[in-house]
Amino acid sequence: MNAVELAALIAAVFWAVLVCVGVFVLFRLGRLLSESSKLVADVRERGDVLLTRAQAAVDGAQAAVDRAGQQLDRTESVTASMDELGAGMAELTGQVTALAGLGRAIAHGPVGRVGAFAYGVRHAVRLRKTPRRTLPGRVMPRGELAQRGGPAQRGKTVRRDALARGEAAK
Repeated sequence: MNAVELAALIAAVFWAVLVCVGVFVLFRLGRLLSESSKLVADVRERGDVLLTRAQAAVDGAQAAVDRAGQQLDRTESVTASMDELGAGMAELTGQVTALAGLGRAIAHGPVGRVGAFAYGVRHAVRLRKTPRRTLPGRVMPRGELAQRGGPAQRGKTVRRDALARGEAAK
């Protein structure tokens, strides 16, 4: 074997090793591509689930926004009704004030005085016609009130009188 044949043999061995390395690399690359395609399919499947969930969340949020809009519309309706009620109450207050002024004018004027006089006369006549004219309490003789010393000393006098009669003070 000469040097050319030896060089050709070394080149052939390197070529064979290179082909083996290339086949190994291609085999590994094929496995990597199959794993990556499985991963992409899994991510796509999960992405579809995530997109479905995201769409459901967006739909729920839109429904909540729609309900909030309806509530705002109702609130505006109630606010308008309350404004109308406030205006009505203000008008009613003005009318009541006018009627109160009219009532005061009637009560303090000549008509009110005549009405009060008529009531007093009617009450006195009714008292005169009623056979029983009992008032609460008892009638005191004229000297008894002065003897007790007036309203401030009534309690003391009654106690002394009760003790004088022999009753026990409570």
